[in-house]
Amino acid sequence: MPLFLNEEIFPDVRLGIWAISESSDDFWALSPYVESSRSEFNALYKSEQRKCEVLAVRLLIKEIIGDNVQLLHQDNGMPYLSSGMNISISHTRGFAVIIVSHSKQVSVDIEYFSNRIERIRSKFMRDDENASSQVKLLMHWCAKETMYKLFPEDNLTFNKMQLLSVDGNDSTGIITAKNIFRNRNVSVYYRTFCNCLLTYAVL
Repeated sequence: MPLFLNEEIFPDVRLGIWAISESSDDFWALSPYVESSRSEFNALYKSEQRKCEVLAVRLLIKEIIGDNVQLLHQDNGMPYLSSGMNISISHTRGFAVIIVSHSKQVSVDIEYFSNRIERIRSKFMRDDENASSQVKLLMHWCAKETMYKLFPEDNLTFNKMQLLSVDGNDSTGIITAKNIFRNRNVSVYYRTFCNCLLTYAVL
């Protein structure tokens, strides 16, 4: 069972990472408590990769929070838990991530390194932002995805978010990002591992 990380990163804030090596059949064997919804699940998710990502999130919730907690979604697609805890979810090639808290707003994003980020830089980079490497580009992308999830009611576009500074190195550190709509700065924490960049924020 590849529970990659289960860490309390702040008081009442826990980060969980699952390294996905299982097939969807393996996940169902590990999660008999959701077996009754399997036919509905398979109708909803066609891709094997997508099935594994969603099921890995369910197992993360079970491992970190416990049984009998349902993952639900608001009308805008944002996730929440039946227990009342706040949750944010992300996944990329080979990993699923959740961050949860009883009392704090939380947000997370993860992305693997690839040349694709360079091809789409014009989509998310502002004219007053600069990124001289693939790592810095991915920092911009993931930090803005994290900010978007942190303020779902603002419907932020990439141009309404700005990266102001990075305090750290290519492995770990803190990004100061600005929600221009609110004129509010937020600390977005980052770390790299296994050719991925992870970002998260807490309010």
